[in-house]
Amino acid sequence: MLVREIMTSSPVTARRDTPVREALALLRDHHITAMPVVTSTGRLCGVVAEIDLIRDRVLPDPRAHVLSPEPVTDLPPAYVERVMSPVTVAVRENAEVSVAVDIMAERALKSLPVLDDDDALVGVISRSDVAAALARDDDTLDRELTALITKLGHPDWLVVVADGSVVISGPSTPRDRALAESAAATVTGVTRVRIHQPEALSPEV
Repeated sequence: MLVREIMTSSPVTARRDTPVREALALLRDHHITAMPVVTSTGRLCGVVAEIDLIRDRVLPDPRAHVLSPEPVTDLPPAYVERVMSPVTVAVRENAEVSVAVDIMAERALKSLPVLDDDDALVGVISRSDVAAALARDDDTLDRELTALITKLGHPDWLVVVADGSVVISGPSTPRDRALAESAAATVTGVTRVRIHQPEALSPEV
């Protein structure tokens, strides 16, 4: 799978001068936890997450204290530019999804900005995008892969899908086996590929 195949295109974004309250409303209304921050020309310049926006904005509740807490007099940051994080990592739209997953896992991120070859923001890939791709049902994967290998000129190959894992019977040469494996790996939601090779018959004694 490639990032561009499952990413969210035309993502929700903020600007440096977006008010924090407005940014919070964007996250709430679109059911997301972070969003890219872009310049006036649409170039990526940062990322702002829920935690960035809510930090320092919640007052202590006096009911939870024996003595009244000290009053908070400092005003919280008003605009996104004061709380956003500079972009430290993004992925290309033609990168493999496995690369994006590794980055999110290693850095404990829920999403990543996606850039094209000109460094323009073209989307966002999130954990939920990957989860949705991996949750596609076996019948759909079967139909898509069968149609693909038929288009490649091998309608006699048999496809069996179970829990996202694919077994293809029919390819007999190393070239055909490589083609079958490559084709299956391009179908969104396929998690494993195996080429079934019947055992050679023992010569009669």
